[in-house]
Amino acid sequence: MSTPHTRKTIEITVDPVGSVSVKTNGFTGSSCKDASRFIEQALGQSSHETLLPEYFQQGHVSDQIQQGN
Repeated sequence: MSTPHTRKTIEITVDPVGSVSVKTNGFTGSSCKDASRFIEQALGQSSHETLLPEYFQQGHVSDQIQQGN
């Protein structure tokens, strides 16, 4: 039995006032944080982190980090 391939993505959004949002999808466990760490370090200190319910489940994981000015 094969499992469907989940595409791993890191989405970076910059709003008109310069606030940055980083969102990961398709990662398992804390691998989402490992995958986006270099982006978070480049952007500076995080002002807000939201762990979505999927973070606590095995399989699909989504993590959203808000970077503010």
